[in-house]
Amino acid sequence: MKRHALLLLAVCSSISAAPQPNILVIIADDLGYADIGVQGGKAVPTPNIDALAASGVRCTNGYVTAPYCSPSRAGFLTGKAQTRFGHEFNPHVGDEATLGLPLDQRTIANVMHDAGYATALYGKWHLGFNAAHHPLSRGFDEFTGFLVGGHNFLLHKDADPEFGSAHSHNMIYRGRELQHIDGYTTDLFTDEALDFMSRKTAKPWFIYLAYNAVHTPLEIADKLKDRIPADVTDPDRRGYLSLLLGLDDDVGRITTELKAKYPNTLVFFFGDNGGSGRKPFFAYNTGLNTPLRGDKGQTLEGGIRVPFFVSWPGKLAAGTTYDQPVSAMDILPTACAVTGAKQPEGVEGVNLLPYLKGEIATPPHDTLAWRFGPQKAIRQGNWKLVDVRDMEAKTQSGWQLYDLSTDIGEENNLAAAKPELVAKLAKAWDEWNATNVPPLWHGSPNEDPTAPPKAGKAKKK
Repeated sequence: MKRHALLLLAVCSSISAAPQPNILVIIADDLGYADIGVQGGKAVPTPNIDALAASGVRCTNGYVTAPYCSPSRAGFLTGKAQTRFGHEFNPHVGDEATLGLPLDQRTIANVMHDAGYATALYGKWHLGFNAAHHPLSRGFDEFTGFLVGGHNFLLHKDADPEFGSAHSHNMIYRGRELQHIDGYTTDLFTDEALDFMSRKTAKPWFIYLAYNAVHTPLEIADKLKDRIPADVTDPDRRGYLSLLLGLDDDVGRITTELKAKYPNTLVFFFGDNGGSGRKPFFAYNTGLNTPLRGDKGQTLEGGIRVPFFVSWPGKLAAGTTYDQPVSAMDILPTACAVTGAKQPEGVEGVNLLPYLKGEIATPPHDTLAWRFGPQKAIRQGNWKLVDVRDMEAKTQSGWQLYDLSTDIGEENNLAAAKPELVAKLAKAWDEWNATNVPPLWHGSPNEDPTAPPKAGKAKKK
């Protein structure tokens, strides 16, 4: 018995001594589902993003919690549906000083920081403007980036900074201090992340790398213009593809450094919502979501199903796919599981690792559900019930039913043929929605028909 006890103690000591992994979360902004090579994209090569997908598990049914930038990020950062705490729309209207991720919500950065991690955000925040909502007040040790929804890519140190509650210009901050710099934001955020990795040698790190590529404005850097295919003549599409090329280049810089120096890094890559391919709505960028139907701003698959990869060399099998639905809200509990961090109250996501490793055969989620203004959706198994908004007509579809196992493009509405299933899923959505709260602020009229007429317009200061 004594020998067995000593052996058990040795095994437990070995496990506890195992080094904690670094954690890197990379988000692409408004990335089209079908624009990267691994998802079927052929317009421009994306070898580095494709290689990242091939280095681990590609989740073919990866979802975000909202079809729009800020609420999607709120869901990822807290590990729960943002409709639980009123962050339903982008915080770009009204009194900017009071808008943002509610202060009673703990973020993945809070959790990792409390677990002894060095934490940093580089890129887009879009979760509040004032000091209390600032990234440095929400668990991040370091921050370089911008605070609102959109920002120019081509930075000019001599330009006057302009602030709009939806878009800012030459307003990059390091910490809380405004910077005056030349450069290209995608490169800048990568430089900052690589520098942070090299400096934080005494403890593991958590980095949230929130690129603004491929969101508007569709600016073309000189170094990328000759790589855009000559047969692409639409100026918007050319701008989008240049941003995608720049994004892929910098993902390659990151993954090269990880491979060489930080192999014990758990990496998540996903898009914050679907590509914005419906002109002129939702910062239209020409993103393609084929074969999915719908776009950014809609609860159809094209708005909420995104490229989603998880890589951890030596821990997750490379070159594999996982076909059950997973969610960005699963990232926080997965990070807690691998680091020993304490999970906050109310987290709805799950630790994905046992599922991705094949240790658990059942799906991580029996049900996933969404609410975005008047739009609704719920998925159970392969069945999806959705009530989507037509932006041009400004009308709702009413409940539509699709079998995603045979109809990923949501083309064959089975609601009339299966009224009992519609009723069952609608009831399940109502039960889920009963624990949501009203939005804390209005969205713009596109997504929020109850909004005042001028809601959502940017203001310059």
